[in-house]
Order: sequence, then C-alpha cells, then structure tokens
Amino acid sequence: MPLYLELFRWRATESVPYDILTVTASELRVLLDGRKVTSTDLVSAFLRQVQKHNKEGAQLNCINSLVPERTLLDTASQLDRERAEGRLRSPYHGIPFVAKDSMWTAAALSVPTTAGAYALKDATARSNADIIQALLDAGMILLGKANLSEMAGMKGFGGFAGWSAVGGQTQTPYVAGGVDPTDTWIGSSTPGGSSSGSAVAVAAGMAPVALGTETDGSILVPSDRGGLYSLKLTVGKFSTRGTLGYTPISDSLGPMTKSPEDVATLLDILIPIEGKAHREFLVDSFAGLRIGFLDPAVWAPGPGAVRPNEDFVRQVNDEVADAINTIERAGALVKRNITLRRFSSEDDRMFTQIASVDYGKEFAKFAEGLDNAPVKTMEELVAFNKEHASLCLPPGIYGHEILEDAIMTQLPAAKYLEYSQTLRKNNKDLGIDKALEEYEVDVIMGTPTGRSATVAALAGYPVGTVPLGYARFNGRPYGMAIIARANEEHLILKVMSAWEATFPKRRAPPMLVNWDVNGGKPESSGHFRL
Repeated sequence: MPLYLELFRWRATESVPYDILTVTASELRVLLDGRKVTSTDLVSAFLRQVQKHNKEGAQLNCINSLVPERTLLDTASQLDRERAEGRLRSPYHGIPFVAKDSMWTAAALSVPTTAGAYALKDATARSNADIIQALLDAGMILLGKANLSEMAGMKGFGGFAGWSAVGGQTQTPYVAGGVDPTDTWIGSSTPGGSSSGSAVAVAAGMAPVALGTETDGSILVPSDRGGLYSLKLTVGKFSTRGTLGYTPISDSLGPMTKSPEDVATLLDILIPIEGKAHREFLVDSFAGLRIGFLDPAVWAPGPGAVRPNEDFVRQVNDEVADAINTIERAGALVKRNITLRRFSSEDDRMFTQIASVDYGKEFAKFAEGLDNAPVKTMEELVAFNKEHASLCLPPGIYGHEILEDAIMTQLPAAKYLEYSQTLRKNNKDLGIDKALEEYEVDVIMGTPTGRSATVAALAGYPVGTVPLGYARFNGRPYGMAIIARANEEHLILKVMSAWEATFPKRRAPPMLVNWDVNGGKPESSGHFRL
C-alpha cells in the first residue's frame, strides 16, 4: 500500500482543528504559526480529501495528477524543520496548493504537463512555470495538477466546460447529479471553464488555494461556479512563461481562493509592493468606495452559453439588487445600471483573427519546454488528434476547430497591429475607462458571465470574483465580478474584503458536507459519466 494511503488510514479517525471544506489558507497559516498543525499534517489531510472525492466518492475528477507522496511528505517535513528553526520563506510557508495542468512542472516533481491533451499525457517540463516557481520559492507545496477544459478551453466546439482527453469531465461539487448531458457547454450544471479543476479542488477541500490561467473568463467563471474569491491579474503584470497561452493581448493568470486575505497574501508573493503589503488594503466596510453596477438583465449570458431558467434569472436579479442596496447603506457611493460598451460582433471577428494567428506560436512556445511530447507544433497536434480520434475527438465532445483555425488563419502584420489597437481602444478607452470616468466610480461590478469578462480581458484589466448566492433550482453558486483599471488590484481587494465583511459566509458544497451523514452517497443520483 502506498505510504500516503497508509497515512490516510492511520489518520482516518483523527480530528483536525479545522473544517477542510471551509478552511482558508490564512486560517491554516494561523494554525501553523501556533503549532496546532504541521505542514506534514496538512499534506496528509488534503491528499486524503483527494482520495475521498476525486476518482471515488463524489467523483469530482478535478485532479489529473499528484506529486508522489514520498516527495510531498519529504518536502513538508523539510518545511516543518525550517519553521521550527524560525526560517519562514513567506507568510504561506508550508501551505499546499494545486496548479492548472497547463502550467509547466519540472521533472523533479514527477507530474506531467498535459494541458488536458492526450498527445501530451506523458510530457514533462524542463522547468517550472514562473508562477509555480514563485510559490515554491515562497515555501508553498505543490500537491498536483488540476484538470481543465482541454487546451485551456481553446480546442474546439461541443462538449462541456471542464472536459479533457486526459482528465475526463470535471464535476461541480454543488450540483448533485453532475453535468446534465442535455446542458449547454458552460451551462449551470457544469463547473465552468477553463480553470475548472482548480476551482473545484478549492471548493471541495482538496487544496486551500489554486492557480488558474485566463484569456477570457477562464478564472472568473469557474470561480463563480465554485463560490470563490479569485483575482485575474492585469495582463502583463506577472510572467506567463511556462503556461499555455492563446494570445498575449489578453492572457493572464491568478489565484483562486476562499477568502480575500488569501488573495492578498498570494499577491504579496507574486506582485509585491515595495514598502507595503497587499493585506494592508483589506477593509471591513464599503464606506468611501465608489462602485458602478452593470444591470444583470442586460449582461446576462446568451442562451447558447447558459440555458435560461426564469426562476434563476429572477433570483439573480433580485439578489443583485438587494446586494447593491446593502452596499449603498454600508456607505459606498453607488451608481446603478451603468452603461458599458458591449463586446461587438466586429470586436469578436478581430479578436478571433488575432488569437488564431497568435495561438500556433503560443503552443509552440509551450511545447518547446516539454520533453517526451510527440508533438511540438499545432500542425503536429492536429495530425495526432486525427490519428487518435477515438481518444482525442470522441463523438459528442470537443472537436478541434480552434486548433485548425490557428493553422489556417493568416493576417498581415499591419492588420494585426490595427486590430490589436482597435480592440484595446474599444474595450479600454471607449469601454471601461469611459464608464469609470463618466460615472465617477473606481470599479465596475457585474455578473461574471455575459461578456463583461471579455471586455475586461481586451482592456487588459484585472478582475476579481466574490460569491453572492446559490441557485434555488440546482444549488450552483453565483456571484459578482469586480473590474478595475490596470495595476489597480488593490481596489479589487478593498471591494472583496468589504464584501466578505458585509455578506454571509460562502457555503461549503452541501453534498460533501452531508456525504458521510448520507452513508457516502450524494443527495440524488450519481454524476453523469462521459
């Protein structure tokens, strides 16, 4: 029996001084500082939760691979010794995390880097992605790699968010029964994507924090579906080296967590401010904040993305209105139903062409850092998929139209520059900047779907998420997004922390809370298995 399974069995009846479904990284830090737990304890506890609900139990299917147990325990033990000697590398010394499986992990960690693609199922990277290395240097412990929408959601059309050829279908822990086979690709029964596994792992207590990447909503939407606090950094704020990109015009990354303090502490590690900590921006009141709100009815997702449910639409609209009233009573200057330029069909055409031109180069950069990978170019990947169609292109799941477009699309350099500048102007200057100035607000809030994430992405701006409620019809979480100007992550932290101080705490997934009470069964039928 593997050592970590022996530890699971040995600790099965042990009580721990925290609830693994709700505990935040910052709360674990307090326990570590107070010698209430060790990092070795934490690694064992989170591995146990992975074993309980990843492939077994609730079958959430959110973790693609784990660092070998011996490596994890040796790393945790070393960090525990450093702590005992007073040598802390960062506030999150000894805290575990998971990373999206589109980020390089060096061979020493013994986990592949697959992007969910079958062609890369055995690929290993020569070095860590810069963002993973930053957390490792801070004394954090990588537990493993999270499943994702294959190729970070940029493979093709059909299927559901959270599916990859390597990992299968990730399930949300909030919706009993899992993905409805008749749902839309990012419908309310799905975990959202493309950083699906990262969000589910945090929501399901398999890690306190996770890393995701985003081109257009890939952190925001799954965080929204997991009831999480997350923050996608300003485009270009932190290196994306070692992550699979789509287009530099909007590619970014960021943390997915259960609290604003967790987000702030991770920003202190990733993008430190000289002479000041991001945690100093955390507040307990909306007083003095200036917030413009988008009308959720106007910015609702289209029916092709999320199937409309009349009761849910009313619920969201009512709860958003109530939240705005609460925020106003708490002292914020509030502007309701502000006007923001929509992402247009012409924007979509230009963005698709730019991204298609960039994508092949971005994939080649990503694959160049991999060993044991039979494909190094987009052309080779498409050919591999066709040769292994039963595994790579199963009926009813994704095609690979986006990959093929990346091969076929050509765009003169002058047009590329023109489109890039036009997209930035439309979504930054004529979009978010204009709204912020016209309404004299600091940030814009709205629901994370409905293309507001796209507007922020093409402006190059940071966006955060906060949890709001849970759908009456199926239990899925929903929340709000916070958009700020470039390099104003601190304003998002202010709003996030005021939100947490004002509204009820986020809920753990009832299915997992009640799992043992229900005899190890969900409250309704098991997950649909693709």
